[in-house]
Amino acid sequence: MRTERMIKKFSAAAVTVSALLLILMLVFTPALSMPAYAAPTDEIEHFIITVDVQEDASLLMTYHIDWKVLDDDAYGPLEWVDIGIPNSHHSDVTALTENITNIEDKGSSLNIYLDREYYADEVASFEFSFVQDHMYQIDRYVDGETVFAFTPAWFDEIAIDDLTIRWNADQAGAWQPDCLQDGGYLVFSASLDAGDRYPITVAYPNDAFAFSVDRQAGGGGDTDYGGTDDDDEIFAVIGGLIVLIVFVVIPIYFIIKFIQWIAEGLGFGTTTRMEKKIVRTKIEYYENCPNCGAPREEKSAKCTYCGRSMIKSTETIEEKDLDKPKEYSKTGLYRYGNDRNTYIMVNVVNTPVRTSYSSRSSGSRSSGSSHSSRSHTSHSSCASSCASSCACASSCACACACASSGRAGCSVKEFFKDAIHRGRVRVESRNRTS
Repeated sequence: MRTERMIKKFSAAAVTVSALLLILMLVFTPALSMPAYAAPTDEIEHFIITVDVQEDASLLMTYHIDWKVLDDDAYGPLEWVDIGIPNSHHSDVTALTENITNIEDKGSSLNIYLDREYYADEVASFEFSFVQDHMYQIDRYVDGETVFAFTPAWFDEIAIDDLTIRWNADQAGAWQPDCLQDGGYLVFSASLDAGDRYPITVAYPNDAFAFSVDRQAGGGGDTDYGGTDDDDEIFAVIGGLIVLIVFVVIPIYFIIKFIQWIAEGLGFGTTTRMEKKIVRTKIEYYENCPNCGAPREEKSAKCTYCGRSMIKSTETIEEKDLDKPKEYSKTGLYRYGNDRNTYIMVNVVNTPVRTSYSSRSSGSRSSGSSHSSRSHTSHSSCASSCASSCACASSCACACACASSGRAGCSVKEFFKDAIHRGRVRVESRNRTS
């Protein structure tokens, strides 16, 4: 009898381990089966996002994308693309170019259907806009300041040659990373490899717009689009993934944290505070346009005739090198001395500083990092890019715009069944009126 009981226990354990291994294989086999060095099929030449904060603190966002097809054999010609957007709290989705025939709203992303098939070496240029809400957090870093945190849609298998975010600077008090200002806009620029992310933050005084506690990032839940009977299978898959996370991923996470605690002697007691860092950039302009010779207009970064940049040089200047540093301590653009062509651009950046307590010693460790314009930014996972700003939901979609993107024929399209697309809101094409 004792032998039989032992055999039953070993059998039950073997079944449990086998089931766990099967789940792990189902989760990780599709990723492992993909070619490690597959040639890119597409390239984003330009990804330009224009953001205007409205009086009710919602964001009017305009996306312009120049999408180049490099290979039409692997997935076929380009017919539609999936573009990640911040969260489901959006409205007024509008097509602004005639080559968009339909937009399918999926909550955390938009399916953009094009007017024709685009083949290798062709570029599909399209533009659309929408109004986005639930994007800010009140008193997030500093009392009296409200912060917008935004990470544009990234592309796991596609490089972005030029990412430009133009954020209306009206009433903005601080931002990160450092950027240029042009025509009343903060201009953030970067070039990204496949899978890279580029997060930004812009802070405002709490009374700048109609900020509401009920409409903060992560509040109120996602929009309920309504489901069908076919959704039960999807929910079952999600339930299985939750079980996997609870009984496998979380224990492994805490084991790793415990090992780090033992190795580093840092303990778990940490506090985070914000320190204001003043970044001053000395900008020297040309007296006359180097291209057409036209005189430069006051505070204009570009030639009003030919559009050529009028910036001759830029350099970061330290406080000790200034005669009157207090005159350059608030965000803005100030003339430097008596030279009408030399200015100091001041950017006040809120930098997070974490203080850790341990049994060995106590001190502070800086967890902030600065980014320069036209930077090359890389983050290992959605968790690393969003952990400090919001809590990611399933499929890596959260309030700070952590939503991956893709194109027709990619693995994302093949993984989900047609049932997930039924019942979604369809937005008819509406062209820009002249």
